[in-house]
Amino acid sequence: MSPAPRPDMSLVPYPRKGLYLALTVPLLLIMAAVAVYLGTINLLLPAALVLFYLLTSLFQAYCCAYQECPYVGGFCPAVIGIMPASLLARWLYDSEQLVKSKTKFDRHVALALCSWIGLVLLPLYWLAELGLGVAIGYVLLHVVYTLVFWLTICPVCAIREICPGGKLHRTLRSGR
Repeated sequence: MSPAPRPDMSLVPYPRKGLYLALTVPLLLIMAAVAVYLGTINLLLPAALVLFYLLTSLFQAYCCAYQECPYVGGFCPAVIGIMPASLLARWLYDSEQLVKSKTKFDRHVALALCSWIGLVLLPLYWLAELGLGVAIGYVLLHVVYTLVFWLTICPVCAIREICPGGKLHRTLRSGR
């Protein structure tokens, strides 16, 4: 039996920080613009969007600690800019006392994914009122962002052999 994959410490600090920021900052700005637009309709809507973002970060934080991610507490090339996950992992999960549970990890992965999907789906009704193309464009933005992220950011991440996103990237690349 081969040993469990470990983080690739040669990729700490993250080597493609500029590319990561060039890819992620525009997405976050568009999501912020969507939140501002939703705020003109009802202040609870951007609050819900922020809640989905924070929940995604919170659920991801356990995953970061569980995977012993070397980016915890510092710059992290987290998908959709959920960098608070890295800070929350440091704050919430003392690595000396972390009780690792594969079941809890899988549950947190699923909950983080659901929260991320909430970020995408929540504004669609109101964006569609601006035009169906706006709503479709918002979804396509997230799809294209994610694909480009998997193809450019994941391959040089220290935990690409461990994290679900890195594993998905390898599966997509290998065609299996």
